[in-house]
Amino acid sequence: MWKAVVLAVVSSLVVVLPAQAAAPSPVYAPDTSVADPGILRANGDFYAFTTGPKGRVSRGDTASGPWQSVGAALDLSTPPAWMDTGADVWAPDAWSTTAGFVLYYSAVAKNFGGQRCIGVATSSGIGGPYKPIGDTPLVCPGGRFGGEDAVPGRPVAAAGVIDPSPFQDSEGRRFLLYKTQQTPSSLRMVRLTDAGLHWAGSDSRELLQRDGIIENPTMVQRGSQYVLFASRYGYDNCSYATVWLRSTDRWNFAGATEHSLMTSGSTSLCGPGGADVTPSLDGGWRVFLHGWVCGTGTSPCTDSQITNGVAHRRVLYATILNWTTDATPSVGAFL
Repeated sequence: MWKAVVLAVVSSLVVVLPAQAAAPSPVYAPDTSVADPGILRANGDFYAFTTGPKGRVSRGDTASGPWQSVGAALDLSTPPAWMDTGADVWAPDAWSTTAGFVLYYSAVAKNFGGQRCIGVATSSGIGGPYKPIGDTPLVCPGGRFGGEDAVPGRPVAAAGVIDPSPFQDSEGRRFLLYKTQQTPSSLRMVRLTDAGLHWAGSDSRELLQRDGIIENPTMVQRGSQYVLFASRYGYDNCSYATVWLRSTDRWNFAGATEHSLMTSGSTSLCGPGGADVTPSLDGGWRVFLHGWVCGTGTSPCTDSQITNGVAHRRVLYATILNWTTDATPSVGAFL
């Protein structure tokens, strides 16, 4: 009798499991990858500078699009003497200075074991193409090829540098952040001249170091606080994530707490990283980032798909960035 009652009750129960959040849609998903976006807003539009042969430039009427390809970032008809043009240009980023539009890019250097240095290029128009300046890089470990910033005290002596990211403080001073390759990896910053074409005479300094991978630095000043955004872990799988740290000393984040901003679990994306932060058209803030999608559509990859060699590429996402009064960032709605 009791057994029959229990079975009747159990059979009438409906177990409702929480639904997994649907993955956000990309704002731009061309056939080619949109990786490591460096974003510049100008003339009411957004421009994304991304990794690729000669670098790539895309333009969006708004953060959510529509987006379209503009063309190559660099004019390499006469490449600088130090640059190996047979490899992709990584993570270019640009801004406007008294010298016009200035682009920073990382490229493989000749006779440097496949490692990279950071060069500078200029253009009269934001969409480029940008012409490299001279035959010497701006940042090159050991001062190779006459590089101005020699990256002293880097964790791995044979490592190159990638991921240049410009930063201007509230007093108008200009800086360039970047990453040292290999592990341990580090994030560094060098003071630039007002035109942004050269260092200001002092070598870069290390902001923080990690035993594993930390890269793609971006800095934002909020009052007396400096917020450093970066990517963590390996870029080529879904564990790639975006983190942030906060400090009152722009030159020292070694003791700052590392917080997660976007992970695969919190966004339902595969590898939400390569993030850049920029003011938006409505007076707020936006984060642009890339993530992996598999096949010909825009469904986020799984790690097993990437491991098994399913065709995959990176696409561009955009989300609202919120701030609290103590300069704590948080991700809002995806666009």
